[in-house]
Amino acid sequence: MANPPFLRSPALRLFLSGAALMLGGCATKSTAKATENNPPAKVAPVESIGGYAINDANFLELGYRRDWTAFPYVGKKEKLQMLQPAGDAVLTLESGSTITALETSNGAIRWANEVATPLARIVGLNRVGDKIFVSEDSELIFLSATNGDTLNRQDYSRVVNTPPVIIGGLCIYGTTTGHVLAHRLDLGLSRWSFLLKGAIDHKPVSVMPLDSDDAVIGAVSQSGQYVFLSSKTGKPLGRGEIFAGIDTDPIAAQGLMIVAGRDQSLWGLRPNGEVAWRVRADLPLSRQPSTDGKTVWCQMGTEGLCAIDAATGKILWSNRVVEGTVIGTRAGGLLVWNGSLALILDRDRGDIVRSFVVPNTAILQTDKFEDGNLYAVSDKGVVVRFVPRS
Repeated sequence: MANPPFLRSPALRLFLSGAALMLGGCATKSTAKATENNPPAKVAPVESIGGYAINDANFLELGYRRDWTAFPYVGKKEKLQMLQPAGDAVLTLESGSTITALETSNGAIRWANEVATPLARIVGLNRVGDKIFVSEDSELIFLSATNGDTLNRQDYSRVVNTPPVIIGGLCIYGTTTGHVLAHRLDLGLSRWSFLLKGAIDHKPVSVMPLDSDDAVIGAVSQSGQYVFLSSKTGKPLGRGEIFAGIDTDPIAAQGLMIVAGRDQSLWGLRPNGEVAWRVRADLPLSRQPSTDGKTVWCQMGTEGLCAIDAATGKILWSNRVVEGTVIGTRAGGLLVWNGSLALILDRDRGDIVRSFVVPNTAILQTDKFEDGNLYAVSDKGVVVRFVPRS
């Protein structure tokens, strides 16, 4: 019997055979451990699958129930470094450049494809229609979302350094040379570029639409320079400079680009380049800020996690004992993750409602901000999908 077309190499075929056996074993046998600090009536089962201990009771208290557990391809000595929900598939990337597509409905492996050499640097995974765009730093790779076949490869005019913003048939990147680069998907050529001083290490952001195929794009370089551009033409609409570079992606809310700077400030910047507001902190800002479009949540030094009105820059509340990034909302509460601890906060006051340690977890992310599904990735590459508890 011929090998199925989605198995790209002998290593992948061996891995997928083993994964199937593991999934079969998980269906009939599980391991449970009781917590020692609680009375018997409150003992929470901790199930270990593939070496990943999942405390379902804790996630239920956070507002989620487990949907499925999956085992994407992860090569020997490699790590899972990216997960991207993409419609009816969930895409994962391991550090050896193998992409796995999991079925969103049940976690089964749809296909796996080693798209580049293990030394390649892949900066983004995006899906548009029936195509997967794999942004390697020197070329754009097109894959079929159905079976993982490589459909096309296009070279960039410059080395790209960030995931793209995709709009109007363009992929817009930041580059190592400081250029904001618009790459045409139809011809594989550069449409325009705009130069800033210093490398652009963090993803540009679509600040606001201008029409159906044009938007205001904001970008910040590591010198602190920022610019607002028309996505269609690359025409500058406004520009300016903050006092240092950034460690996080800029975000957009209320028609502003929100930038957390190493200059100990959170900035609200207008598309004409003017500063709408500035909130100062006592430490450089290194935690990713997030927003629901009206409120910005950001770690503000020793003030802890703060809620800030996106339109005015007014601090609505702060919690000095909370550290982390708001990754979504659940039943009106804020879900916060700091790399080891998951918390639910009261949205209006910032008080801690619940908190749990989630050990051995490399990634915890939602597929949408408001009441989305939750994905946890273990440090060994096991993926668990949780859905909001009804």
